[in-house]
Amino acid sequence: MENVYIIAAGGTGGHFYPGYALGKKLIERGHDVVFIVKKGGRSSEILAASDMNYQEISFTQMPRGKNIFKWTSFGFKLAKCLWQMRKLIKAYKPKVCIGMGGYISFPLIFAAHYMGVKTVVHDSNSKIGFANKISAKFVDLFLLGLPTQDKVKNSLLVGTPVREEFNIKESEEERNYWQFATDFSINILIFGGSQGARNLNFSAAKTALNLLQKTNRLHFLHITGNRDFDEIKTLYGEVKGVEVIAYADDIYSLMKAAQLIVARSGASSMAEIISLQKPSLLVPYPFAADNHQYYNAKILADKGCAIIVKEDENLSANLEETIKTLLTSPQAIKNMSNSFANSHLPDPLEAATLSAKAIENLTAPRSGNSKHKSDIL
Repeated sequence: MENVYIIAAGGTGGHFYPGYALGKKLIERGHDVVFIVKKGGRSSEILAASDMNYQEISFTQMPRGKNIFKWTSFGFKLAKCLWQMRKLIKAYKPKVCIGMGGYISFPLIFAAHYMGVKTVVHDSNSKIGFANKISAKFVDLFLLGLPTQDKVKNSLLVGTPVREEFNIKESEEERNYWQFATDFSINILIFGGSQGARNLNFSAAKTALNLLQKTNRLHFLHITGNRDFDEIKTLYGEVKGVEVIAYADDIYSLMKAAQLIVARSGASSMAEIISLQKPSLLVPYPFAADNHQYYNAKILADKGCAIIVKEDENLSANLEETIKTLLTSPQAIKNMSNSFANSHLPDPLEAATLSAKAIENLTAPRSGNSKHKSDIL
């Protein structure tokens, strides 16, 4: 293998899918890519099905609190992981090592830095994650998925890569399907991200049931995640106007067919919503690290592209009231969609290409003392 790039992208879908999209782009541009993912996760299945090279590692998040046994166990696992990374770097001799965030990224970035290999980190959130804040001390380039108030050296705003399927323009038939009907019936897609979202699932289901008793102008498609599927399916019963599925590999086609999305504001969901310019009701997960989902959602809300609905004991009622208000004003949803054009946010459909070019530039030959525009971050 030549021109190898190693990408650490595991844990949640928010870390894996952007890395997967970036890896495919690097391969398309003639490079070899090796993924590092968490052992036993869904990431391995996807990479195997795509015939892509990957290595699995066993690692864990840094423990919280002062339990000395957990910290001792973590220390041993970190040492083992660093040894594995050193071994992989020596074997593959990568040009660049790339971390897509999360606890799997840090060992790769740390080992690569001290072995003299160029390093890159990508963070999809508007609040830089803890692992990436530490990794930032060792990187040659820090790629940003969203604008951030955090101070990060050597940073470049490129957006968060999404899967190439999001770049396929809808057909005329699909376009007609999701345009507003004369009676303003709308399709509402509900999902909680790759891990699901229990409270959002049950609150949104209650909202949908209440609204369907009052109007036939709505159609709901609810993606529950495997954990909650049976309970949510039972809760809906035989009510008309709802489809319930556990998981969707073709989330892009379902998002295209929706006029309104109800979702968490994790990094991947944000990138997908931005790429398709979909009006959204965003329900940030209140226990996300550093409340980063709220700050993600606030970016779209401040630009008029989304509405934030706080998760509390009134979540179902607040979702219902917001949707009812939008139903009385067809132009409001159209205005949310149109606001994306003036948002000045990086296009996730171009993020993989921009990221790949910036990464390639790290090891590109330099001539003399001249500086190119792409050298100045």
